[in-house]
Amino acid sequence: MKVGLNPGFLFALYGDKVFFREMIEGANIAASLGFDSLRLEVYCDPEYEAFTAENIRALRQHYQSLKITSDYFVACAPRNKLATMDPIRRQEGLRDFERLAEIAGEFGLCDTVSLVCGAPEEAVVSFLDTYPGAPPSMIRLPENLTWDEVWKTYVDTVHKCLTMCQSRGLKLSLEPLPMTVMNNTDTYLRLAGEIGSRDLGIVIDASHLHYQRESLPVSIEKVKGQLMSFCVCDNNGVEDYHLGPGKGTIDWAECVRALKKIGYTGTLDLEINVVDDVNARYSEAKEYLEGVIREVG
Repeated sequence: MKVGLNPGFLFALYGDKVFFREMIEGANIAASLGFDSLRLEVYCDPEYEAFTAENIRALRQHYQSLKITSDYFVACAPRNKLATMDPIRRQEGLRDFERLAEIAGEFGLCDTVSLVCGAPEEAVVSFLDTYPGAPPSMIRLPENLTWDEVWKTYVDTVHKCLTMCQSRGLKLSLEPLPMTVMNNTDTYLRLAGEIGSRDLGIVIDASHLHYQRESLPVSIEKVKGQLMSFCVCDNNGVEDYHLGPGKGTIDWAECVRALKKIGYTGTLDLEINVVDDVNARYSEAKEYLEGVIREVG
């Protein structure tokens, strides 16, 4: 297993709006720190404008010149539109997702689009304040809405997203988030079972699951054969911060053992969202995690 970079690296460097120049500069910084993988993402709607045909081609050539890989593309911006019960807003989310699938296909280095899961906009009461764009802290269904309706609509929507990916030769991975329609490994397994496709998998964000009191080693084992990527971030189990590994209460040696047990061969993607000295903290995290990998053997 190698240590790579989640798009959170660019988030930490430049904030929640990352455009073409920042992607180019961020890739240079990643390479200078010794990383050979850096994922890309559309985190919010304004970022779509960065992905013109010319920019996508330039990004691909730049990544190739640096020998940096990016095998999945993160679709974060449309997450709540895709979970809403408003058919007009949901259709807008599907159009946004299709654009993301097009970007990933045109980029040419990705084989997977990673969809960050959302909550119905009409059910969100409040959001966490641990970082900009954090998941909801509370959801409540309106009187005229049932969870069964929410679930069936979301399964149908994810199926449509999967079809968009498959038509471009891509897979789809789902990242559970707290207080969303698909918030943990068990709800992922239920959804995956209903869709029934080998082109559908899961992203585990260690911080999100640890915050929800999931046993990470058990969660990893539950999704054997379906784990497409693993985000490394720590917290205290009480607040959903995305700290560097070793800065919270997650047992990383146990996580690495569980990943080895299920035969996971992907990268371990660092995602440290809010830090003072980005380069130093990510370098420190890389060294720490590589030490854990060596220790586990």
